[in-house]
Amino acid sequence: MKNKQVKEVIVFFIITIFLSLFVFWGPLALWGVPTIGFKGGAVGPVWAIILFIMGGFVPSIIGIILTAVFEGKQRVKSFMKEAFRVKIGFKWVLVSVLAAAYFAVSWIVIYVALGGNFHYAALLSVLPTIFPLLILGPLSEEYGWRGFALKRLLNMVSPNMASLIIGLVWSLWHLPLFYIVGTNYHEHQLSFFTFMITITSCCFIFTYIYIKTNQNLFAAVLFHWAYTFFSDAAHSGMVRTDLFDALQFVPALLIGLVFAFLLHRNKPIVKNSNASSLQKTEKLHI
Repeated sequence: MKNKQVKEVIVFFIITIFLSLFVFWGPLALWGVPTIGFKGGAVGPVWAIILFIMGGFVPSIIGIILTAVFEGKQRVKSFMKEAFRVKIGFKWVLVSVLAAAYFAVSWIVIYVALGGNFHYAALLSVLPTIFPLLILGPLSEEYGWRGFALKRLLNMVSPNMASLIIGLVWSLWHLPLFYIVGTNYHEHQLSFFTFMITITSCCFIFTYIYIKTNQNLFAAVLFHWAYTFFSDAAHSGMVRTDLFDALQFVPALLIGLVFAFLLHRNKPIVKNSNASSLQKTEKLHI
């Protein structure tokens, strides 16, 4: 079973990265073709915008397709419903939102402490993006990263190792966005190193919440949604500096270490489920 799941995860990673680097986003970055950002930004040709949007759905689409290939077409319908199992409890809704808000608040604190003048009015400018971000982010990715890959990795390696693996691969998948004119990554002049540390740290939070909610995919979608919104809101009110870029990853690294510690001290027990489904990890108990 484990050898089979190793193959499945590797196939998912290879196809997802290949499509990002060589089919959808990579060519746009290489040729310098602009797309369109949530804040307006540069507007490119329609075909480039379509290619850009399609690229964002690759993880979920590949996760769904491979679920049909490896688990059977009859499994797809129930798999698709997993992102809408909203009953995770108020506690985990609160944890997800507060963990996401932590990043934005800590970045604003650092920015102001360095003498920056944060434009709080800019927070209102991102409000219209809150619902589009649900689709162009969580739903377009989480069927792949958590629904397909993390679920399998948790049966093979420790939660911390699974988080690290997904964090590094997920970062690489985003790389072309830093060179595509019009994306928030390009327009906000984000540092890829800072992003890699931040997104990898986030993966430890994702994994912890995912396990604690009994592998509820909606919990991952909610955290992803909240993080993307708060992150965009924070960056919208800043004029970034090299010193800020050098310090921005610190809060992410700290909270990542906290959740890595929580995952380490709570070793999950893997149990067998019925023959038609994959092995599932029991909830951690503190």
